[in-house]
Amino acid sequence: MSTDLSAYISGTVDVLAWRGVKASGDVLLTDSLADDNSDGEICTGVQLVSQRFLLHLLNETGSVRNNAAVGTDFMSALRQGSIRTEADLRAAFTLAELTARANLQREESAIDPDAERYLSATLTSVSLVSGYAMLYVRLETRATSVDVVLPVSIVV
Repeated sequence: MSTDLSAYISGTVDVLAWRGVKASGDVLLTDSLADDNSDGEICTGVQLVSQRFLLHLLNETGSVRNNAAVGTDFMSALRQGSIRTEADLRAAFTLAELTARANLQREESAIDPDAERYLSATLTSVSLVSGYAMLYVRLETRATSVDVVLPVSIVV
């Protein structure tokens, strides 16, 4: 992360909730606001969009207090046991992505930097293994893209 504050003047920042992000490669993220080495960090750009996307994808619709628009039905589908095949998972992700896209784009402003304006997320690969799914997602903003790996539990 840059320590040059001018990099953040035109953008928005948020508290970094998933720590350990690297520019490339597979990394196990930690869901914490602080740790032994830091009192907290911020995120901006595509990392901010990734975090916003995960917030919508991994929360059930209506589960966020005071903001009923946040969330999708993706986690509900995973918990109900209706995901049995890769095709089922892809269909559930596609429907959830459409909801998340509408929600994320509704939250944006025309003056937001292109790196912080969500375009889409595509499930590029999936691996189903004994109660878990590894989702490989390509997230696109108006300026750039990033690959995100999401391990999620599923009911089989």
